[in-house]
Amino acid sequence: MTMKECWSPWYYYDNLKSASKACAATTIFFSVFSIIYICYCLDGGDSSQFFLPLFETDVDTTMKGAGGFMIVFYLVYIVFSILMIKGVSIELRGLILPWLTQNLLYILMIIAFALWLQASYYHYLLSVLWTCLYLLFAAAHIYMHRCVKSQYDIIKAAQAQNIEQLY
Repeated sequence: MTMKECWSPWYYYDNLKSASKACAATTIFFSVFSIIYICYCLDGGDSSQFFLPLFETDVDTTMKGAGGFMIVFYLVYIVFSILMIKGVSIELRGLILPWLTQNLLYILMIIAFALWLQASYYHYLLSVLWTCLYLLFAAAHIYMHRCVKSQYDIIKAAQAQNIEQLY
């Protein structure tokens, strides 16, 4: 089902082109914010709350690997978001597809983390709240994914060749 209009995280857009650009801007914002937080943790900052992504890591050993992976993941996400903005502007769906793939991986990672959080810390009532918040965040990303996928489908339909079979 292709969407015709989209509530982006910030505003209502009656065309999917502007909404897709807003989705890219949102992912860039969250990626930059996450990179700043990860650098703060790697520098010895606080990650002592059980609902934070780097809670189970040790500053001297596992945090470097996990933090490095997350920084690279978010940098790639930023690059793919910029490519998506360019792809939407010039209507080149090949530049939108990497963002769709990365966003799908991100959604799956958020859901996996939320389920792990609930399974590991079920005895804390606060873990239910944080699991719900993470799942709500995943739902927002699913909606953004649908919005961008609709723009991708519109471009695909416009670029489809009419192939007729001659006998």
